[in-house]
Amino acid sequence: LLDALSQAGEPPPLLVLAPAGAPPPALAEALHRLRPARMLYHPLDREALAREAAALLGVAAAAPQTAGAARGALGAAVAGVWQRFREPVLRRVDALEGAAMGLLEGRLDAETRRAAEREAHKLAGSVGTFGFGEASRLSREAETLLAGPGALGQADALRLADLAVAIRRELTADPAAPAGLDDEGAAAEPVREAGSPLLLIVDDDRELAERLAMEASGRGMRTVVAHGAQEARACLPRRPDAAVLGLLPADGTLELLRALGEQEPAVPTIVLAGSDDFADRVEVARHGGRGFLRKPQSPARVVDAVEPLLRRPRQRETVLAVDDDPAVLEGVRRVLAGEAEVRTLGDPLGFWETLESASPDLVLLDVDMPSVSGLELCRVLRNDPRWQSVPIVFLTARTDADTVAAVFRAGADDFVSKPFVGPELAARIRNRLERVRLQRSMAETDPLTGVANRRGSEEVLERLLRLATAQNEPFALGVVDLDLFKAVNDVRGHAAGDEVLARVGRLLQKRFRSEDVVARWGGEEFVIGMYGMDRADGVQRLAEALEVLREEKFHARGEAFSVTLSGGVADFPADGRDLASLYRAADAALYQAKAAGRDRIVPSGWRPEHGEGQRSVDVLVVEDDPAIARLLQHALETRGYRNEWVSSGETAAGLLTGDNPALRARVVLLDVDLPGLDGHGVLRRLSEARLLDRTRVIMLTVRTHEAEVVRALELGAWDHVSKPFSVPVLLQRIRRALRA
Repeated sequence: LLDALSQAGEPPPLLVLAPAGAPPPALAEALHRLRPARMLYHPLDREALAREAAALLGVAAAAPQTAGAARGALGAAVAGVWQRFREPVLRRVDALEGAAMGLLEGRLDAETRRAAEREAHKLAGSVGTFGFGEASRLSREAETLLAGPGALGQADALRLADLAVAIRRELTADPAAPAGLDDEGAAAEPVREAGSPLLLIVDDDRELAERLAMEASGRGMRTVVAHGAQEARACLPRRPDAAVLGLLPADGTLELLRALGEQEPAVPTIVLAGSDDFADRVEVARHGGRGFLRKPQSPARVVDAVEPLLRRPRQRETVLAVDDDPAVLEGVRRVLAGEAEVRTLGDPLGFWETLESASPDLVLLDVDMPSVSGLELCRVLRNDPRWQSVPIVFLTARTDADTVAAVFRAGADDFVSKPFVGPELAARIRNRLERVRLQRSMAETDPLTGVANRRGSEEVLERLLRLATAQNEPFALGVVDLDLFKAVNDVRGHAAGDEVLARVGRLLQKRFRSEDVVARWGGEEFVIGMYGMDRADGVQRLAEALEVLREEKFHARGEAFSVTLSGGVADFPADGRDLASLYRAADAALYQAKAAGRDRIVPSGWRPEHGEGQRSVDVLVVEDDPAIARLLQHALETRGYRNEWVSSGETAAGLLTGDNPALRARVVLLDVDLPGLDGHGVLRRLSEARLLDRTRVIMLTVRTHEAEVVRALELGAWDHVSKPFSVPVLLQRIRRALRA
């Protein structure tokens, strides 16, 4: 189309809507020839589009409607357009599902992959306009996955299948209000995806900016890219959580840096500079920068610097203020209301009880109080190992040299004179609390991987166990260990080993919820606490992480290599009611996984089958397609399920039935379309042998009409799954059958 326009004698004014980031070279060249009048970037600002179009057409833009009328008119228009385009859009989802199935079956060729990528791109650019913001985000993820440079693996296939299912689920629901409008039609804040911070990337180096965006997206961040200060200012209404800013003083980036710091709340910013000039460092600090890195830097290193800025304390810090003057306590409460949770105490004799119940992060003391002075309370704190490091600030009217000296001799960190000035007290307390956060982070975080260390995680795990006991909720503890990691260090070098550990730490953080605990307890061992999950759920979540890790490629000394891990999962309260007991049970399961061949996650109490006589498996796969059978076996082995595969119905019936059957299976995955004795025939024999009271049969078939399903259920099948199937969905059905 652009080529055709460029050949026209007098092409019309061109207004281009484009995704954020650099266009492909061919498109960039065409745009350069046509010189569009205006470029707008997604996400689309409808009012800006209307204004620009009106200006190009030489007409006046329509006057703004009232809020309610605008909401009603826009909602009706969107709904009408959606009904017209709903079926074509859903056919694009069909293409994604077809690509996922082709990849699962090993028949996805390059042309089909490119076609699916184009359909994902179209979905991402259109469905958000109809109110399906989450479907747009998921489509963009599918496009990124399909557009990747390397070959796609089984983990990619599973993720693509999940994305297609989630996109279809949202698109078949009613569209939400158009982005940016609340129920009354007024402008609303952008909806933030929980746990998905927004990173603003500003740099005139387009390649670097895109690489940074890809790295950040891989760590679960949303990104918006701008290639100059003016373009970046247009992104500020989206309220980024952090920013990376390439330093170009002549381009106004220092003024942009100041503007980011003046946002409410302030946007923490990392600055990338072409030199290590001290004057630049001073200017960056003066304008509010939170970090300074010299180019060139790897995208991973830059995003490593950003991540700590995105971490927020799970709860506000607590300040305990002790003073016998109620007016002073009320003043402190009001001044510090925006900084911390304030607990006040007017009687110093109740200090110890209040201290234990409040567990403060900072203590504010008066010097002169009845019964017990502030200096004495300070010494009591400094003599107790538990409270030796808590910051202590004195608030006193006595500012003579002797009192000040006595305050610091007692162990105080700072003092503020009475009557105090609100901003001064707030600033001093804020600085002390920031130091508390920093010191706690350094003491409780593993510096290599960024996850919690043993010290930082044990207290949280113990608290979750107490909560599970009180609420009668499940809790699973996983212990995982990298397979043959010593060989990575010996053969690839310790730098490669550190990179593996760092990426595994990031992978585990990304795959688990924010309320889960991910920690490195030493060497190549990680511990994961999962509140609200039982043992089977924990095995499933860790197995999904393992499947992703298998596809990760590491590079060292000019060669690519992969790693795997093994793990065990223990169950509260079945395997123990305290952390030590659960850890021992999970660690024992880990060693069973190692002994069984590594590269798998197994539950506590798992044992491989040994010996002669009747064999017992968790799942028997009866399937004549070797590709599907191998895929299923791999997924089952990853989750620690004992399994076997047979390709004919006669063989399956012979193994499972008879006076002395050779095999006992808890679940049978039974394909209907088998050569010779088909799945219905096998099911009939199992029913006649009275095996269906202890064996659950899940039928697999491409025939999905109602009569087919009813026939299978009447013969005694426990469940029915149609082909092509989603492996994660099938595994969920298997877990449910095993529990039954």
